[in-house]
Amino acid sequence: MYILKAYCIATLFLAPLFGGTYSIIQYFNILINNSKVGYSSVIVEKSKYNGMECLKETDYMLFEINRFESKVKMETKSEMFYNEKLVPFGFKAVENMSGQEKIIEGVILNNKLFLTVKLAGAVEKKELDFPSDVVFDDMVDDKLRSSPIIEKTSTNIKIFDKSNLNFTDVNVKIIGPVKEKINGKEVAGFSVETKMYGISSFHTVDKNGLSLKSSFPQMGLVSVKTTEEDAKKAFSTEVDILSDFAIKASQSINDPKAVKEMNCSIIFEDGLPANFNKESIKNTSIRILKDNMAICTLRREVFDDTMAALLPIKENKIEKYLKATSYEQSGDPLIKSTSAEIIGQEKNSYKAAGLIVHWVYKSLKKNANYKAAFDTAKETIVKKEGDCTEHSVLASALCKAAGIPTKICGGIMPMYDKFYYHMWLEVYVGSGKWVPMDPTYDEIILDAAHIKISEGILDDEGRFKLMLDILSYFRKVEVQIFKLEYINDK
Repeated sequence: MYILKAYCIATLFLAPLFGGTYSIIQYFNILINNSKVGYSSVIVEKSKYNGMECLKETDYMLFEINRFESKVKMETKSEMFYNEKLVPFGFKAVENMSGQEKIIEGVILNNKLFLTVKLAGAVEKKELDFPSDVVFDDMVDDKLRSSPIIEKTSTNIKIFDKSNLNFTDVNVKIIGPVKEKINGKEVAGFSVETKMYGISSFHTVDKNGLSLKSSFPQMGLVSVKTTEEDAKKAFSTEVDILSDFAIKASQSINDPKAVKEMNCSIIFEDGLPANFNKESIKNTSIRILKDNMAICTLRREVFDDTMAALLPIKENKIEKYLKATSYEQSGDPLIKSTSAEIIGQEKNSYKAAGLIVHWVYKSLKKNANYKAAFDTAKETIVKKEGDCTEHSVLASALCKAAGIPTKICGGIMPMYDKFYYHMWLEVYVGSGKWVPMDPTYDEIILDAAHIKISEGILDDEGRFKLMLDILSYFRKVEVQIFKLEYINDK
């Protein structure tokens, strides 16, 4: 479910900029493949923050799609406070995805950002250095308007990404004058390209820097200026995040769990993504990049459990993979006690992880509620249901509670003649060895049909990295299979 957030970045990127008049109010329709999936609004007005005169910018977005025909609703509301010199003071952001609410509040004092994050009943506080040249993510447009729009110029803007709680750069390029049809009328403006996390979006702004249209070609997403009345009209989306973006395969795979070996090429019709290189494909299933192809070689590997380290595993280099996150609450009393009950007296790290994977498989309902958001481990162990994300998050938290380091893996796997997004995990068993396991399918020996695209720790930054890596495949892509062997093949 966390893929949805990336859809929203482009639509909120070029919000109205403060100028000589207040208040500024704009509304936008959001479309994917010409089908309405929501709307957004931006309001900039004079306000006060802790007694100081400032500007208050309120961004709102409603986003609805289908997920295997179940409707998923996402709402975000962000309030930011800053002065006319673009000095940020603080913010409050609320994200609600099908009932799961995440609240992030930030206050800046003496170049320090004091954060409070509330998710699934837990409260986490953080303190970060906040350099003086950094602005909030939705203030990119304000930085642009602080100087004249000059054709064919490019600049980098340092931002704090409120959703993922990290600092990054946004490259902004002024392409030049353009005429755009907005709601049937031709409007003159400027074409602007922004690049964030390696993903480009394109925008049309008027002479005052106000947004008219934004597009995110990788997803077929477009945001177009409209009236408040039109934006808030009832709509029914036809977009299905899973079926519409499934990847076609050259042949059908009816039993993925029985695949012993698979060699294939992931073919990108429009060329390899810009972020693909030898470094970026490390620790993935991709072995070779050639022309417009990413070539994968996969084999089902059986691990010798006598080589596994004993619990608890304590190695400095993998310590970070044992830490609890806001999604994997391995220190929660229920998760700790459940983990201890599952593994009993087992000290072999591989066997203990296998017991946990099998327990998660048996305990979680397989009639997953596709209306659900990305539930945390704590929520999942209570609800006892979920799809691959919940299975993997809970298994990871239970493993960490037992002293087994884990990574979350994101990738694609087949269902008949198409590949779909999937999540599983890897467990550390000592001596530098990571072993993949899939609790959704009760696999402690992973089949060769799982194509790994990304891996990492499931904190806010790691979750976003997984999402961005997966987004690289949301384009004109096909999987060409040229070798497929099953376990029982002679």
